[in-house]
Amino acid sequence: MMDEQSELETLREIYYLTDDASCNWRKLLVLGDCLDQQLKRKLLWMWPTSVDLDYFNQLLAMHDIQRVLSIGCGSGLLEWLMTVSGGRKVPMFGLEVDRNWWQSKYSVRSFIPLNYLEDASQLDTDLLTKCCSDVHPCALLFCYFNNRGAFLDYLNVYQGKWLILIGPLPALGIHTDPNPAQPQLPIDQWILRERLNWTDHNIVAFYEKIA
Repeated sequence: MMDEQSELETLREIYYLTDDASCNWRKLLVLGDCLDQQLKRKLLWMWPTSVDLDYFNQLLAMHDIQRVLSIGCGSGLLEWLMTVSGGRKVPMFGLEVDRNWWQSKYSVRSFIPLNYLEDASQLDTDLLTKCCSDVHPCALLFCYFNNRGAFLDYLNVYQGKWLILIGPLPALGIHTDPNPAQPQLPIDQWILRERLNWTDHNIVAFYEKIA
């Protein structure tokens, strides 16, 4: 387990690599391979490879996905890797629910523009648009999300046509809801268009709304 001082030094290195002046995402991926497991999970549920990110960005371009809103994104480091590795062609925005935590001195800083849902009653189509600089999101991203009720609430107000779900292979026994391989979406409304395997344990699934 990494001690507090070592963790702070590692975070400083990560902040340096993700600074606009440095923006060294490839070196960040290399650093991720060396991190203490506890800190890795604190930052990201999984660390993609450069090949993973390349395939992901190819699919964004193929399906003309121009803006992504990530729900429950945490620090947004994964989303930062996605957008920077793709040449910043697709902006990523985040939405979280605990402003006090994410703005506290104990939290890892945000790597993407982060918005907050202060109360569930605020959730509507306009809020999703405001989160993306007043433009409708082309896709909602859920990474290792685990709240079925909240997921359905977002679907009810979302007017876009793409969902991107990231999570574990079902055989791993890690519970997420939705699970990208078996999200239990209404079959008459959504269809699986693309599936990527990230590392040996994770799935990235693109679902398109057809009705």
